[in-house]
Amino acid sequence: MNEYEVSFHILSPWLIPLKGMLFLKADITNFLKLVKFIANIYAMKIGHIRSMDLNLLVIAAALFAHKNVSKAAVELGMTQSAVSHALARIRVFFKDPLFVRTSRGIVPTEFAKSLEKELLEWLNRGYQLVTHKKKFDPASVKARIVLATTDYFEVTVMSRLQPILAKEAPGLQISIRPTAGELPKKKLEEGSVDLAIAGFYSDVPEGFYQTKLFEDSFGVAVRKKHSLIQKNLTMENYLKSEHALITLQGDFKDRLSSKLKKPRNIIYGTYSFTALPWLLQQTDLVLTAPKKLLAKYSEYFPIQQFDCPVDLGSFTFRMVWQAQTHESPLHQWFRKKLKELM
Repeated sequence: MNEYEVSFHILSPWLIPLKGMLFLKADITNFLKLVKFIANIYAMKIGHIRSMDLNLLVIAAALFAHKNVSKAAVELGMTQSAVSHALARIRVFFKDPLFVRTSRGIVPTEFAKSLEKELLEWLNRGYQLVTHKKKFDPASVKARIVLATTDYFEVTVMSRLQPILAKEAPGLQISIRPTAGELPKKKLEEGSVDLAIAGFYSDVPEGFYQTKLFEDSFGVAVRKKHSLIQKNLTMENYLKSEHALITLQGDFKDRLSSKLKKPRNIIYGTYSFTALPWLLQQTDLVLTAPKKLLAKYSEYFPIQQFDCPVDLGSFTFRMVWQAQTHESPLHQWFRKKLKELM
């Protein structure tokens, strides 16, 4: 037999459904090349794959997630020695140490880092393969999604999303954690946080997924009975007023003052996006903050809004997630619900 006949012989069980199809001469040539390629892969790789227990890849994924043999063993329901033995077998298969011990636990080698994303995607696809017949039903879900975000997002978005979740996925729990001014990269990698959402994730590292949710800009809010600001906001009455400032650290670092002719008189600083409306309705404080937040304040408090006297530009709210949850039907559904609200 020639090389193409050998290829057909190896793959014939899979090619039977094609025998009734008609091909042009060029199509046949290309098709035979494809068959030869698949046959070569089959001949070279199948024996190598068969020599490995694919359950070891699940153990490798746990080691990537925890960077700690003991924690991986707990998650897998195995003894520490069993995980160590499995790691030794994985090292032999890949001919690489994969993980090396440091004072902070085990750290992946450069070769292991090159495998991590593909391994996690392979496991996710494997999970989809064995469960693909089970259509995802949010109404039957019993799960929890952990979000790292700010109370600004809770007020403006979660207040609208939660009623939808309660109706369509009553068994779904949402846990909100602080994002502390930066992307919680380690927690996303460990799996202790499923989704990070904020307006200050400017440089998302390679290996993470992200998508834009919405944009917002800045406005000014005061109580309706403000002594200086009534129907109009001018630069003069803006600068004469006392101000409240929101920063994630609750400090008095004011990037707006650099754009004004003189500094603002800031007398109140907070890290909270939700505490200010109570303060504004009782005082003559002026708050410069995201417009969507101020619009939410105005729904429940006697507060009026104005355009900011200085253009501060806009910012983009993004959600960021890791490969572990990228193919999850639950998380895909949740991310879609978020996008639909925007």
